[in-house]
Amino acid sequence: MANSSKKGNTQENVDQAQQQFDSAFAGPARSIASKMLDYTQKLASVQHEALDAYSELGFKQMRSALEIKNSEELRSYMEEQQAAAREIAEQMRSDMEKVSSINQEFMQQSQELTQDAMQRGQEATEKNMERMQEATEKNMERGKEATEKNMERGQEATEKNMERSQQKVQESLKEGEKEADKSAKDTKSTSNK
Repeated sequence: MANSSKKGNTQENVDQAQQQFDSAFAGPARSIASKMLDYTQKLASVQHEALDAYSELGFKQMRSALEIKNSEELRSYMEEQQAAAREIAEQMRSDMEKVSSINQEFMQQSQELTQDAMQRGQEATEKNMERMQEATEKNMERGKEATEKNMERGQEATEKNMERSQQKVQESLKEGEKEADKSAKDTKSTSNK
């Protein structure tokens, strides 16, 4: 019965350790990996949009350059180039803001996840300490109870041994008295003869 209790306690301890590992390490690791994947996907999406915008603008400018046939169209093309440069600068500023926003969001989420993991780890450590303290107190109480029982048994055994010794002493005294009475009778009967 005690052996099956130990196996049950061992399995319970293993289950608790697994839950604590999942809570403190595996769960947060999965969350961080998920956030990193989201971050990478958002960053790739911004880069893809930027590439499309820059490519479209570049192709538009190349087509305009191919359509130049006179000086008036060249002057018009040069003006378009200035507008295109402003458009590219605006697009780059917008893309940088998006990337910065994505980075800030990821950093904030990572920090929150890290703090949460640290909090869970601390809570798990505190729970383990409480369990260890409870187990130590229970073991000390059991040890105290066992010691008290052993002392009671020892006291009972000592009392029984003392009773037996007293009985033997009394029996020996009675035997001695009988022997003395017998000797006295023998002496009396010998002196009467």
